[in-house]
Amino acid sequence: MIKIGFPRDFSQLKVLFPEKEKERDLYIVAENTETSEMLGAIRFFYKKNRVDIYEAIRLYQGAQYMVIFDGMVRTLLYKMAEEECTTVAVHQAKEEVEKYFMDHEFTKEAEVLMHKDFPGEFFKPCPGCSEKEK
Repeated sequence: MIKIGFPRDFSQLKVLFPEKEKERDLYIVAENTETSEMLGAIRFFYKKNRVDIYEAIRLYQGAQYMVIFDGMVRTLLYKMAEEECTTVAVHQAKEEVEKYFMDHEFTKEAEVLMHKDFPGEFFKPCPGCSEKEK
């Protein structure tokens, strides 16, 4: 089973983020609960109505791991929406991660991917649910 959450202890993240200055940053991680193996991590900050994603590390590639990445992103953004954030900026997105965010209607502003209403994009009703509302 996969567990996605906000770690309280930095020790397991130290392998991915060895820089001393990153010890106090905020993270969300995905972990295989059967093997205690970390599958990915996202380093972020938030202030006022904006969340900045600075690093997204996926330890494995492929479609099934993009689903785990999607779960981490959605869990993070759901929590940030609860904190009244509406804007998200993604820094240093490369290849598959960049495509993921661009598929969610992000725009590229300089070297940063931006979305000014991520709750509207990530938490809209599914097409089947929308039809039931009519």
